[in-house]
Formats: sequence, C-alpha cells, structure tokens
Amino acid sequence: MDMDHDRQMLVRAELSDLLEALRLTSFDTNPLQFLVRLEAIRQTAVAHHFAAVAEIASVFEAAMSQVIESGGADCVVHSFSDILGDAIGCSQLSPAVTQSLLASVAVRLPN
Repeated sequence: MDMDHDRQMLVRAELSDLLEALRLTSFDTNPLQFLVRLEAIRQTAVAHHFAAVAEIASVFEAAMSQVIESGGADCVVHSFSDILGDAIGCSQLSPAVTQSLLASVAVRLPN
C-alpha cells in the first residue's frame, strides 16, 4: 500500500512540475512549446492512470486549438490551469467529478 501511495505522490509531483512549466510558457509567444508541454501532461497522466487529469488536458488541448482561431488564450489558460492543478492534487476523481470540473471551466470561458 505504501509503495502505491509513494508512486502516486511521485506522479503528482511530476505532473505538478509539468503544470508549472506550462504556466511559465506564454501561449502567445510560443504556442508550439505551450502545446508540447500540455501534451506532456496528458501523456504522463495517461501513462500513470490519472484518467481525470488526462481528460482535462485533452479538453484543454481542444480549447487551445479554438483559441488559435479566435483568440482569448489568457482566459482559457488560466481557467484550465487552475482545474488541472486541482485534479492533480486529488487522489481519485470519479467521471462525474471530472465532468463537474470541466463544466466549471465552461462557465468561466467567454462564448
């Protein structure tokens, strides 16, 4: 049990580091690097069975592709970064909780 807990703590630390690197990357200045870092979060989450984090990162990627066409990156980045941070900090998120987190992002985003 302790090994599993330790492994989860290490994965959370890795995901937190990746999220911090993402937050330090300006989408407007370097969109490719931003998207590569976002994809690294998604891939790490998938590899370690953090399904909620992977799903949120995937929706985040889709939202950023819309930003490329319409603008408004700051609002999208801030909203999704906060939700990703919350999801990384939780031990287990049910699909319903994941959907609630995503819905809370949708409410904050401009139309």
